[in-house]
Amino acid sequence: MSLFSNLITGKYMVDVQDKILFIEDLGFESPPGMISNYLYKMKQNGVFNKIKGLWIGNYEHESGITLEKIVMDTLEKPKFPIIKSDNFGHGELKTVIPIGIKARIDTKEKELIKLVENCVES
Repeated sequence: MSLFSNLITGKYMVDVQDKILFIEDLGFESPPGMISNYLYKMKQNGVFNKIKGLWIGNYEHESGITLEKIVMDTLEKPKFPIIKSDNFGHGELKTVIPIGIKARIDTKEKELIKLVENCVES
């Protein structure tokens, strides 16, 4: 999140329009207050008005404060689906996330995220 929060304005701004944004960070590098600042910066710059979904990844801090708690405190009443998964980020478990592939978040299904587009050539 520390890197992404610096890419939401300016020459190297990342296009988040109609995208699923995934966020994670290291708790020992970014304490909860800093994470909150990153999220408010994103909120003030309209990131959360543009995205179609949010995927929260790994974040562990010695205080026990979770990334999802900070996100929900910041966003209040989000108008997009939010899912949580500890299998991407800086943790031991890793999932490959294909960038640029159409996907859908469905919080009512067992599979929370579905790839709508094929990302592997046979």
